[in-house]
Amino acid sequence: MDGNVIAIGIDDKLTNMLKKNKNINVYEINKVDGVALFQRKKRKLSNGKNINIKKLYKYFNKKSIDYIVCDFEQIIKYYKYFFRDSIYLNNKMIYFYIKDDMDMDYIFKYKRYNSEIKVKEFEGYKVITIDNSKAKTNKIKNICFYCSDTVTNILDFISNILVG
Repeated sequence: MDGNVIAIGIDDKLTNMLKKNKNINVYEINKVDGVALFQRKKRKLSNGKNINIKKLYKYFNKKSIDYIVCDFEQIIKYYKYFFRDSIYLNNKMIYFYIKDDMDMDYIFKYKRYNSEIKVKEFEGYKVITIDNSKAKTNKIKNICFYCSDTVTNILDFISNILVG
């Protein structure tokens, strides 16, 4: 790996391995566990600056990030915003690691942007590699996808109430 890397919610062992590599610049976004209600959406960047996970595009330039390494469990609440921003920021690869029992349907929404998705299974977890080198997006496409995801979430919520 070489270039810029955003690490979101990963453990210290993997973060230390990334920081040892002299060819990359690591922007680590720390996990937030049990924080006050008003600060739940904000996290700290490795330089101490507060960062809003819903608005990553404000902190970095377009196609300026080469790799994103992420714990999917940490961004599941923000997937609508994160997918839009990751396509905007990333020009090479995204790596998600996910537990075996979690639902992966959200990740396959990257196919909308012409991204290639590969899944590697290990004992107890999966690593999902998304190649964004050919991904294309624009504002109108993002608005349409955001609206469709919102409607889908509302319909799922209503169906869960009616069934359960």
